[in-house]
Amino acid sequence: MLISMTGFGRGLSGKGDAAVQVIVKSYNARFLEMKVKGLALTPELEASVREKITKILVRGTVHVSVENQEKNDSKTLGFNRQKYESMEEIILNIQKEYGRSLDMSSLLSADDIFVISQEQETTNEDVLNALDRALDQVQTMRKKEGCAIFDDTVERLNSLSEMTTKIEEGSQDFVKEQKNKMVQRLSELIENVSIDENRLAQEVAFLADRSDISEELVRIRSHIEQFKHLTEMDEPVGKRLSFLIQELVREINTVGSKSGTSSIINIVVDFKNQLEKIREQSQNIL
Repeated sequence: MLISMTGFGRGLSGKGDAAVQVIVKSYNARFLEMKVKGLALTPELEASVREKITKILVRGTVHVSVENQEKNDSKTLGFNRQKYESMEEIILNIQKEYGRSLDMSSLLSADDIFVISQEQETTNEDVLNALDRALDQVQTMRKKEGCAIFDDTVERLNSLSEMTTKIEEGSQDFVKEQKNKMVQRLSELIENVSIDENRLAQEVAFLADRSDISEELVRIRSHIEQFKHLTEMDEPVGKRLSFLIQELVREINTVGSKSGTSSIINIVVDFKNQLEKIREQSQNIL
């Protein structure tokens, strides 16, 4: 079943001033891009957070916010001097070595350099528990949207199959129509002169070979069936779907260039419109 890359989740864990809230937002992206902000996490805890997100969400742009749930006057605002000075030293080294200046404000947020001290301390277990609950909600939303995309995609794929059949039916009459037009034009040009049937047969055979789209139609049907099969798999398939769409676009463009009838061209245009809508949906598929 298809899974979307778009999701939102909020998880809570702990009690009192130590209660922690984790918010996870995910959007579509080619790869996994993650940003964790909020409470200053130890390197080990942040590594655990990133590992868990990587394993569950796999792909997408993911924003994670870790905050204390309750705010009160007993908390004081402090300056994370060590982190600020470390970043400042790195920026100066980059400027000296590469001659490029970086704006610290684009690298640091207020949450990065200001820390809130409190009597009770949030535990690693609370953060991970809150993260689990947030990820559960994200996955539920992703699956729900994935089901909607699946239904829409299957309907459009069935429409593409019907169009393929219509193109095939139209192509069978194309050669006959072209032969009749050729005979009519020759008769108008050379009245009272018999037409060389052998030469005419050769020309018709050449025309039929040049306009033959049977191989393209076979590949289109195969790609559609593969697409349907992938949408039913319980694993990330977004990148493979994008590849199949590219192949379908290439085949239908060839069909359009070979087919000279307006009826087939119109079907090809509709086919490409439906394919573009499927492509837009597939960009959000895990």
